Amino acid sequence: MGPEPERDPLYLALTVDVDADANRPARGRPDAVTAGRAPQEAAYDACFEGLEMLLRVLERLSLPAALFWEARCLDRLTSRNPDLLAQALENPLLEHGGHGWRHEDFAGKQSGVSLGRDETERVLTRAGQVFDSVLQSRPPGFRAPYCRLTPELAQALPAYGYLYDASLARRPGEDWQLRPYRLELNPALWELSLCRGTDRQGRPISGYLWQLLEGRRQVSDYLHLVESLGDRAPGGLLQLALHPWHLVVAEDGEPFGPEGAAVRLRQVEGLLHRAGAKAGIEFTTPGAYLSSHSNGGAEDRRGATGGAAAKGWISP
Repeated sequence: MGPEPERDPLYLALTVDVDADANRPARGRPDAVTAGRAPQEAAYDACFEGLEMLLRVLERLSLPAALFWEARCLDRLTSRNPDLLAQALENPLLEHGGHGWRHEDFAGKQSGVSLGRDETERVLTRAGQVFDSVLQSRPPGFRAPYCRLTPELAQALPAYGYLYDASLARRPGEDWQLRPYRLELNPALWELSLCRGTDRQGRPISGYLWQLLEGRRQVSDYLHLVESLGDRAPGGLLQLALHPWHLVVAEDGEPFGPEGAAVRLRQVEGLLHRAGAKAGIEFTTPGAYLSSHSNGGAEDRRGATGGAAAKGWISP
């Protein structure tokens, strides 16, 4: 017998939603507010602190990543911390994506204010102006705030230069092996879905690191997810996702303090380092992965329906 054919690697992408501190929808308004603040406005202190910490880790490990920018946050960073902005923009391993203008609840699921076609296009236009000014280009990828991709968003995104969306969550199985596919909502748009898997006990776990940063899971849980998907879905893309502010403050807006932030940063760095050291694992960005997998190897089954879009978001 000859040697077994070499298996495709499992691709990992760290995707970072760069937005306001511990953001949450506010009833009666489409944009996000910061938990625990009065008046209810968005704050970015923890976001920028966490982003600086995370960028140092990525530079130390020489890892690629994708930053999905809330445009208002990116605009504020230009005046608040231009050195940090330059660090993000000058790193050739970083890909940049869009994340709305003010972290809008496009679906109105909690705010009660859903955005129709015209309002959606106004948000994308305003965000695009910031991206043109600061990034000097339109980002290739989009992640909907709260991972709620609406039909209006799916229809509008390609016209604003977006090639892919990375909002919907799916469970891997025979009908999906972590590969890109074209959306039924708009076949001009590729979907790079987030993954919902199971841990050793069969409990649900997602690629979002929310539970890790809230102290409800261990690094080993996510390493098990990586290992299991490497066996089940070689050649697929697993996204590990987080918010920079979550290194600094909890979901309720309470600060972790210097020691708590350092612990969380070590957990994230340890996870990335240990995952990258495993055989058959390769780090990439969603855009780079799509460029090499959107022909031939991609799943062109247009599997995300309007109903899936309405349900396809990750509850941390």
